[in-house]
Amino acid sequence: MTIASAIWSDRAGIARVCPNAHRFATQLLSAALALGGAVAEPAPAAFPLPGADGALDEFDSLRLVQSKVTGKERLILGDIHGFLHVYEKRQGSYQEIWISEYFEGPISGIFVTDINNDELEELVVYTEDGRFYFLDIEDYNTIWSNPPNEYEHISSMYVYNVDDDAQEELIFVADGRLIIFDGQDRFEEWRSDEESLQATYILVGDVDGDGADEIILNDGYVYDARYRDLEWQSSQSFGQRMGLLDVDGDGILEVIGEFGDRFLRIFDIDLRRMKSPRR
Repeated sequence: MTIASAIWSDRAGIARVCPNAHRFATQLLSAALALGGAVAEPAPAAFPLPGADGALDEFDSLRLVQSKVTGKERLILGDIHGFLHVYEKRQGSYQEIWISEYFEGPISGIFVTDINNDELEELVVYTEDGRFYFLDIEDYNTIWSNPPNEYEHISSMYVYNVDDDAQEELIFVADGRLIIFDGQDRFEEWRSDEESLQATYILVGDVDGDGADEIILNDGYVYDARYRDLEWQSSQSFGQRMGLLDVDGDGILEVIGEFGDRFLRIFDIDLRRMKSPRR
């Protein structure tokens, strides 16, 4: 199987590591072809193209969930004014059924996850102005929120279990530092020594082949996820958005960076360099 054909056949895998799978799947095919691959004719019916509900997973502040109470699809949307809206699909259209109180800043992202290890999914909502909230996924009551003025600005966030405990952690950049926050006991586990981080996108994965995950910031910083050491500070950024994929078949994930909402660059983190398609 060629590299490009493998990308097409592993669309589900791309979706797991790349939140923007619809756009990246096409772009990664182009990247693989530039590296000398070839692609077999795909089966269009097997791959949902963007449009209608298909592109919604590209938005950080919008999530589709299934209500366990009504059994209906619900659309959860955070707006720039600091309010969370819930729409339920009824008779072919979405009708607003709930709107939150003011969340003290533009809503930057929403996650659906069991953040407090109670075997129930919650909504994690964070704002640009330094607040994050854990909400009940059915009635949207606030379970917990961090104190006001704890952070002035959160530029990016990711949810992932980066240690040996049972629950996931919040990984975010706030006020120039990378911070790891325990979701169950609700305390700051660690913060970076670096004080000038400006990442707007975070991913976690084993990108150097050492068997352990790294935290990758799109402004060029790579940290060991478990021991929190700074492994590499790149002289250039990894793009506005990122995806992870083993493009060259060496068993190690590369970082695929999207620049200018269009162009791709591929980075070998283990070799500490940008991969050239001519090599």
